[in-house]
Amino acid sequence: MRASLVLLLLRPTRAGDCIDMNFCNGHGHCEPATDTCDCYEGWGAKTDVALYKLHDCSGRTCPSGPAWADVASDSKTAHAPAECSGKGTCNKATGTCKCVSGFSGDACQRFGCLYDCSGHGQCVSMKKMATMPNALPLSKPATYTGLETTERWDQDRIYGCVCDSSWPVGLGPGQRQEPEWFGPWCSLRHCPSGDDPYTTHVDETNCTGVTAAGGYGVGEKGNLCQVDCANRGKCDTETGECSCWTGSYGHDCTLLSALAR
Repeated sequence: MRASLVLLLLRPTRAGDCIDMNFCNGHGHCEPATDTCDCYEGWGAKTDVALYKLHDCSGRTCPSGPAWADVASDSKTAHAPAECSGKGTCNKATGTCKCVSGFSGDACQRFGCLYDCSGHGQCVSMKKMATMPNALPLSKPATYTGLETTERWDQDRIYGCVCDSSWPVGLGPGQRQEPEWFGPWCSLRHCPSGDDPYTTHVDETNCTGVTAAGGYGVGEKGNLCQVDCANRGKCDTETGECSCWTGSYGHDCTLLSALAR
């Protein structure tokens, strides 16, 4: 019995056992005719999208998505599938993407919202942003959706900040055309708004019929413009406080001193 066991252990491995590839490392099966590994999905399968694959099935592949930038195959076709969407490196041990700065998601498929909107905004997709009446540039809510193979491929891939505000933002009555926090990542703050006390013939805060910045929407009756410090002071966009010029005072610089009267 012992002699038979020794002979079995010493028997040469036959061609087609993939012994030189460690029997496909338990993550694939051996093709005897070619002595090659047919790896399982996620370990280098033929259907896996990867920058490179380990033919002994010892390394993971990472999630893939439409490439952010690639060579177009014809006049209407681009963004072919790419590992980590072409914006990250794949950790072969864990099968996870390490995305470059500004990109996120398991396949680095999302872009935008640097600094997490500075803690003063919501990070939302273009699809959702189109439905929000307070997203800049102001416009009527719309539908922006479709298949990834259409021109709306970016609907759930590009994200942006919709900044917070202590007052209502929009084109309607009682709403202002600018939010309290603003900037690409909501790091800047508007100051108190007011009507310029020197221009008694016009109300600068009245945005009725005024086209919002960006040119997509017009203020309805009763809509308000944001006029930092009533145009009579300097706005500190870090603190959101006014520094009024000589002759004006108040938190919004709408009051005139006796010398200015």
